[in-house]
Amino acid sequence: MTLFLAATMMFLLPLGFLALAAAAAGFFCTRLQPLILVAMAWGVGRFCAGLAAGEMFAPMLIPPMLLAFVFVVCASIALRRGMEHGYRLEAADRAATE
Repeated sequence: MTLFLAATMMFLLPLGFLALAAAAAGFFCTRLQPLILVAMAWGVGRFCAGLAAGEMFAPMLIPPMLLAFVFVVCASIALRRGMEHGYRLEAADRAATE
């Protein structure tokens, strides 16, 4: 179980940077986030296909990779929605004070 969590954390860091970029791009242009997430899904799929063809313990890294990917996609969407909500609250507060 410890190795499963360590492998998940190993994949969370690089995928997290991509998800952060997707959330920022989605904040400025809403149509960019799904494109970046689809490209990331394609890359994860190719990586998992490569792991599946590997030997020894390589196929055992597929479930942590998929878990990390699902977590990162959910976090990216939640972050973008949170940023948009904060922007709307700030704009409403600024309009109320003027």
